[in-house]
Amino acid sequence: MDETDRPRPGYRRRLERLIAEHRRRRDAWLPQLPADLRALLPLDATPLTEGLALLADAAGIGEEVAAAQHEQAQANAAVLHGRVFGRGAALPRETAFAAFADGARVREPLIARLAEAVDGGELRREAEALLAAAPPPPASAFAAGDPDAPLPALEAAFDGQERALLLVADRLDAVLGR
Repeated sequence: MDETDRPRPGYRRRLERLIAEHRRRRDAWLPQLPADLRALLPLDATPLTEGLALLADAAGIGEEVAAAQHEQAQANAAVLHGRVFGRGAALPRETAFAAFADGARVREPLIARLAEAVDGGELRREAEALLAAAPPPPASAFAAGDPDAPLPALEAAFDGQERALLLVADRLDAVLGR
């Protein structure tokens, strides 16, 4: 049996490995950064974004999801900061954190759309319930006083999105008989 004949692992397992690998890599490189740069990177959205893309491709809506993410990223707080102040301008913590919240808000409806594409309205409602239990804070929350104050809510939103993606992966595996 060659490599192409082997069954691929289920999407749940692939997503779990992707998340674990990103965490491992982040744990390795983050301490090597200067403290001021580390302070701008409280979270890592990469596994969520890549996981969303992986599952969207499997569900046949990969191009739709990628286009929506690209379009909506153009209004991200960090992108707008760069357009106004120049790409080399220092990025304030509150703007960096607001950009993480912007990305989380962009992913929410895409995860819901993915859930619906995988197994209909019931799965969408289940995913939306997980997302609604921990919504990302508004970008304005980071500008009001202590920019670290909304971080626990943002971390909870990222965790909720991870749980929703894992739920969708489980259902995708069931639909595909994996």
